[in-house]
Amino acid sequence: MTDIQVQFIPHAELTPELQGEIDALDHIAFAGDEGDDDPEFSSIQWTTPDWMVLGFLNEELVTQLFLPKREIKVGAEMVWAAGVGGVATRPKYQHKGYGSALLAATASFMQDEMRVPFGLLICADETRPFYECAHWRFAADALYFWQENQRRILTTCVMILTLEDRAWPAGEIDLCGAPW
Repeated sequence: MTDIQVQFIPHAELTPELQGEIDALDHIAFAGDEGDDDPEFSSIQWTTPDWMVLGFLNEELVTQLFLPKREIKVGAEMVWAAGVGGVATRPKYQHKGYGSALLAATASFMQDEMRVPFGLLICADETRPFYECAHWRFAADALYFWQENQRRILTTCVMILTLEDRAWPAGEIDLCGAPW
């Protein structure tokens, strides 16, 4: 396997060309996704990330994800978390370890650079084993978020990655903003 080159780019610094490549990969990964027909997902306005994490092979974008950082509420406790969203790998590069390499680099970045105690993502049940292999663990089957001044619920698999020697709090999860 050729080594993937991972880049962490602040979202605000993306060039129009690179944003176009990201949008194209998003379209490949998520167009026609079952969530598109699900009214629970289709009406959501997703958060703008702080960081884009991009994996390149020979200057070709092959895998990506985005990272927002936010203080969220879990039970009665406020905790900082880095959200992992928009995870996508070009189909011809799937099952070759590139997505896993991107997640591993991202875990180190969340811990060392973002300095958050937890990572949090939502995923389909079918992709849960992929994240479990990367040391993410199931946390809940729903979470709350805010949109248009309304608190809404999203029923989906919620997974966390513990980045410090700290227990995940008990209770419902509220993203205190738009989901990622």
